Amino acid sequence: MREETVEDRQLAEYALRQQLGFKLSRTSRLMQQRLEAVLAPQGLTRLTWCVLSSIGLEGISTPSGIADNLGVTRPMLSRLIKAMSRDGLIEITLDPDDGRNRQLTLTAAGRCKLMACKPLVQDNNTHFSRKLTAAQMQALHELVDLLIDGEAPYLDSL
Repeated sequence: MREETVEDRQLAEYALRQQLGFKLSRTSRLMQQRLEAVLAPQGLTRLTWCVLSSIGLEGISTPSGIADNLGVTRPMLSRLIKAMSRDGLIEITLDPDDGRNRQLTLTAAGRCKLMACKPLVQDNNTHFSRKLTAAQMQALHELVDLLIDGEAPYLDSL
């Protein structure tokens, strides 16, 4: 009979569903899927919602500002902005003070989508946040901020 090693014990103790990465990833996907399901009938995705809300609710009007807000790379955002412009949700204009910079504004259709989807997004957030007390929610935000701190600021996809 072979003697059990430290590696054997570590392998025996491993449980995927108990790993932090698995739990955070699963929670994120659950929230995303629920949100995508309520946005789809409006013709939006989670990402198009993020861009619309960045412009219409947070007042961010430059592509670089939105990329920073979402934590995504400029090339990833550029593809999304082009598609949203083609779909008539946003308008891209040149900055009158500096013709190299672009300004983004919502079209009438974009504003309508934003207003129609805002309560849906709020309901999705409420669905999950009401499972926690106010103190737990605050602690969760603080802990997630600690996990994110010092990591890569931009993602290739969201």
